[in-house]
Amino acid sequence: MKTDALMTSPQPALRRLFSQRRFRWLTIGAVALGLSAPGLRAQDEGPTLCMVTFSLQVTYFQQTVVGAERAAEELGVDLIVFDPQADATRQVTLVEDCIARQVDGIIVDPIESGSLLGPIEQAEAAGIPMVTLDTPIDHPNIVTLIGVNQYETSREFGRYVAGYIAGAMGGEARVGLMIASSEVQLARRDGFVEALESLPGVEIVAEGDGRNILERATAEAENMLTANPDIDVIYATGDPQLQGGLAAGLSQNRDIAFFGWDDIPAPFVPPLLDGRLVGFLMQSPDFNGEQGVRALVDYLNGDPVPERLSYIPTIVTPYNVEQYR
Repeated sequence: MKTDALMTSPQPALRRLFSQRRFRWLTIGAVALGLSAPGLRAQDEGPTLCMVTFSLQVTYFQQTVVGAERAAEELGVDLIVFDPQADATRQVTLVEDCIARQVDGIIVDPIESGSLLGPIEQAEAAGIPMVTLDTPIDHPNIVTLIGVNQYETSREFGRYVAGYIAGAMGGEARVGLMIASSEVQLARRDGFVEALESLPGVEIVAEGDGRNILERATAEAENMLTANPDIDVIYATGDPQLQGGLAAGLSQNRDIAFFGWDDIPAPFVPPLLDGRLVGFLMQSPDFNGEQGVRALVDYLNGDPVPERLSYIPTIVTPYNVEQYR
């Protein structure tokens, strides 16, 4: 019987990025060039797995692939990595390409879960099991879901932010939200907003969609702050949105308490040390990729696989940032 499994987050460490041994990185352009499946299949022993990520323009998803590569090298897996560049239609095409290659399993980080139902059905008919990262999809061909419970974690983080507003700001705040309109980040928004409902003096006054693109996120944040001079808290649901908000706040010389997500601590160290960034949730995206490969290998070997593999992210603040530098 499948069970949930809660695992402790591994601490990020310096590690090599994007090794070339045993791994192939492809974008939708590679498919358009007409590369044939047999020419891309490895002759090595062991299963061939396909990984369709979200966007390799974002550090978080790069690190997801790093974890997958690490596990693939250890387990003798031939790993094909596709980058849909945050395009849901491309992602569908790439999953279908994985099926055409007759791979042994597919890992996907869904952009729009609804659009993947057709390819999931196709994979099931072809006998190809699948794993999803971060976004749940209710289908029997999905072996396991790997990643943080986005809504619950955001609600808990929202309570942390509510405590800060109550203690440091007298319970009064005008909040701007910087999001990307993906299912994961919308869940992060909704859990956070639910937590703030406990404070009657808090008002959500604006929302900007950075679409996980730093330049767009910065422009959205600039516009939001210009239109709302009373914003004194910003919550960002992902890396580019938080970086863009910080840049906009600095350019306008605004006194804003920033909170947000993800696993790229280096750009966040200066604003943490100078007090602009009060806290952010640091995930371990390499955990997702590594566990995705391991789960599929276990499944193919006939070993039990839990319905969910998760962990608890770390809240990084000015008081503990040194240990993550």
